Amino acid sequence: MKISRYGGRQFKGGSGDSSERSAIFRKSYKVGEIIQGILLKWEHEKLGWVQIEDQKLLANIQTSPSPGDTLIFLVQQLYPDIILKELSRDDLNANGVYLNPTDVTRQFVTKRAAFESEARSVFNDIQKNKIASAAERLKLFMVLLDQKPEYLKMFLETLKCVTDLNSILKSTKLFYMPWLVPSAHNQEIVLKVKEDTDNPDNSFYELLYALDLPPSRPARFRIMYKKPQCGFKLLADDQNLKALLAGNFEENFPEFIGVERIPQQSAGGFLSELLNAS
Repeated sequence: MKISRYGGRQFKGGSGDSSERSAIFRKSYKVGEIIQGILLKWEHEKLGWVQIEDQKLLANIQTSPSPGDTLIFLVQQLYPDIILKELSRDDLNANGVYLNPTDVTRQFVTKRAAFESEARSVFNDIQKNKIASAAERLKLFMVLLDQKPEYLKMFLETLKCVTDLNSILKSTKLFYMPWLVPSAHNQEIVLKVKEDTDNPDNSFYELLYALDLPPSRPARFRIMYKKPQCGFKLLADDQNLKALLAGNFEENFPEFIGVERIPQQSAGGFLSELLNAS
């Protein structure tokens, strides 16, 4: 949804010259700023007059609000044309800030890769201890990070991206717990919930766990739960990995459903699949 080509020849009628209004707008706002306006009236289909503070502007509007409705915009561009992106309140996080999910995802992937590369000695130390308990691995992970403030800073920056994404994703949560499998790279956990508000017992939960095992063997787990049943699948393309894990799962976990190939949309992890579908 965009209010586009908002300026220049698109400013017609009303008080003042259109180029003057454009100049005032450019001085008043900056790219990335969130602003509000009120639809005053429709000029004709998809073209309406919007009041933004003390300015009345003629804008191309792609949605169908009624006169008097408050509209929320992100300033996307000021030159050569003024372009605003129309937002809904669902596009804003709890603090009223617009975060682009694609941009935040790129930041997460970049910071995760940097952290996992720089702090590899931390993961190697955890791996050497062969700690069976995930809770105990977490304790050692935090102790080792406390000894390396530069690694701790990188980890917290990665978690900040997770927090930002979770503030805007709906019915989905991202988790980053790299101590679960210390030898792995690119770990991410995505929890998707299809909630039945009328009957919570009928809600469906899907947990997606992605990781790349050394040297370069992607593995994905899809865990599904709907009361009272639970099951999980292994998604992998490496034949040795499938033979190693599938046999163990079949023998020890009645919830194991089977093995599938990693679909193309999940090749980069479940988070990329989620964003492509949104």
